[in-house]
Amino acid sequence: MVEQSNLRELSNTVQNIKNEVDKLKTLGGNFKFIEMNIIRMSAMIKMLELGINDVKDVLGS
Repeated sequence: MVEQSNLRELSNTVQNIKNEVDKLKTLGGNFKFIEMNIIRMSAMIKMLELGINDVKDVLGS
């Protein structure tokens, strides 16, 4: 099913973004401007994860 493969790809992409944000935290989390942006990005990533999970629930995957 096309929707499931796209959903899987979306989920993988969001996970990759989350991993990159974790790298930013490790490399530069001691700078306040990076710390604050990491907080914002983490919130946006969480909303993406919730959205993907909602779609999975609707599609029953």
